[in-house]
Amino acid sequence: MEDDDDLMSLDFTLPGAFDTHPEEPAAPEVSVAPEIPEPPPAPVRPPLPPALAEAAAMYAAGQELEAMRRLEAAIKSGEDLGDATLRAWGCLFELLQVLGRRPAFDALALTFARRFEKSPPTWSAVVEDGNTATETSGGRAHVSLSGVLSAAVGEVLKQTMKLAATSTMVRMDVAKLTDADNNGATLLMRAVAALKRAKKELVFGSPEHLAGILAAKVVPGERSNEPMWLLLLELYQQAYRQDAFEEAAVNYAVTFEVSPPSWEALPERHDEPSPSSSPLPKADGFTLHDQLLGASGADFAPLEAALAGRDEFDIDARKLVRIDHTSAGHLLEVLTRLHANSKKLRIVGLSTIVAAYLESLGFSDVAELRARAI
Repeated sequence: MEDDDDLMSLDFTLPGAFDTHPEEPAAPEVSVAPEIPEPPPAPVRPPLPPALAEAAAMYAAGQELEAMRRLEAAIKSGEDLGDATLRAWGCLFELLQVLGRRPAFDALALTFARRFEKSPPTWSAVVEDGNTATETSGGRAHVSLSGVLSAAVGEVLKQTMKLAATSTMVRMDVAKLTDADNNGATLLMRAVAALKRAKKELVFGSPEHLAGILAAKVVPGERSNEPMWLLLLELYQQAYRQDAFEEAAVNYAVTFEVSPPSWEALPERHDEPSPSSSPLPKADGFTLHDQLLGASGADFAPLEAALAGRDEFDIDARKLVRIDHTSAGHLLEVLTRLHANSKKLRIVGLSTIVAAYLESLGFSDVAELRARAI
């Protein structure tokens, strides 16, 4: 067959089949540099889902209740949380712990176990520290009130006054309060008045939460609970709710037959913190702990000192409760500078919600963030 004949004519076994003919000299070999493969592109980190990013920012700003509600709504409505679903649940557990909401925590734990078929986080009694007053960075004092606002707050308010002597601002978190009476309202209003006389900046965390508790206790026309009325008016001012203030002021005036209190614009709140009177400690390494509010760049100078002569470094954040926007911005500047100098940095022991907040700010580009296991 013709096809077979054509194939037979291509007999490469014949002698000289691969010999180079004299009239066609072999082409000189050309050395080709080996191709260097391009490094694989860095994996693109997916952005945090809006619910988680927003809740983390709310928590950083001291809005625990709003953060809790945002995550609760996202989980209950089936909002798309992507790969961050488990993290979102973990953040909600942490917020319920911070707010002292044990029944809600336990109910969420049952739902978690059924959905994910794994053990849920456990309630930590260590976090239940009652009323506290502590000094933070940036010349600030942080006060957290929990349980019932009663005469029992007297001791922590005394501590607050001592801290205020060397602080420029006092932050009063009231999101963990569950009830209030006239004794507690009286003591808190005395503390507020004293801080104002001393020209200290006072900021309430979650003022609308306590306002809601008080609003349910005061009744227009009933001449009782006057301390609660006065505290309610103060909280409406702190929450910038002028309409609610004016309505309550009229009701208060009619009830107690006095002139209605006037709305007073709060002093402008400064974004730039005062110089720190409580720099972050440095022991064997560098730690972030407690409420890191209003820290300045100088507060993080020990971090650079701790890295002298070292290429890798772990920053211990196991006891970091919260870091606000100002502090995080200064820390990010320091870490960015160190990363540019080829330092390998890790922030270890972060709570789930603080880790999410730092990630949303771009910390993952300059340091490895290691959160606690959920």
